[in-house]
Amino acid sequence: MNKNAEVKKDVVRKKKIGFGAVSAIIVTLFSYVASQFLAAIFIGFWAGATGRNIDKVFGQLDTSIGLQFTFFVLVELITLYILWLFLKLRSNSWKDIGLARKPVVKDISPALITFAVYFIVLIFITSVIGHLIPNIDTQQTQQLGFKNADSGPQLLLVFISLVVLPPITEEIVVRGFLYTGLKTKFTRHISAIIASALFGFAHLQLGSGEPPLWIAGIDTLVLSLFLIHLREKTGALWSGMLVHGIKNGLAFLLLFVIHIPGI
Repeated sequence: MNKNAEVKKDVVRKKKIGFGAVSAIIVTLFSYVASQFLAAIFIGFWAGATGRNIDKVFGQLDTSIGLQFTFFVLVELITLYILWLFLKLRSNSWKDIGLARKPVVKDISPALITFAVYFIVLIFITSVIGHLIPNIDTQQTQQLGFKNADSGPQLLLVFISLVVLPPITEEIVVRGFLYTGLKTKFTRHISAIIASALFGFAHLQLGSGEPPLWIAGIDTLVLSLFLIHLREKTGALWSGMLVHGIKNGLAFLLLFVIHIPGI
């Protein structure tokens, strides 16, 4: 595709999108906060309706695999529902943010290649940062929850919560909705940087009581840039979901199956 044709395609796309960069950022941040708040309300309502002690139920969120799984599922569903409502309000649909076609076999090859390149680049960047900024703990562990998962059924719930759901939801929200909105105002490169920076910021685990998880922020920022490249290259979100799933799957394997700490 020549440059003129690409410019014309971008103009047509921008006219079709019923929301802009500011709306995309606000809705993304709102869905991130509101989904967790509403999920907590739902669990509290369920506890009260079933005669359980609400404080005790919330106290078990750190230890109960079932409750953590329920919370994760609610957060993901509420996030997508908020997004769907907004898209519908602006006369848009999932098709306008990267889900215009079904996944195909051709999505696998670019995903595998991209993951390999991302992994090599991440190792290099992590090594450089470790030498240039010794104060950053490159071995700091991300707070994922599910600390007591040890049985088959429990590990299945953890797998769904960490490997299946986030790649779907986060690709739709960040590389789909947010990136699409940003492109209505900024160039692809600037949009990719903004979307990836916000994605990385969300993984610093601020408010958890732990020090900022800089290495996770850097990791997810780099990952996001590669995922956006896949979005542009394939014209859809499916390859990005696969890469995201592979990454989370490796972390799941190392942390919950092989039990290697510090990953």
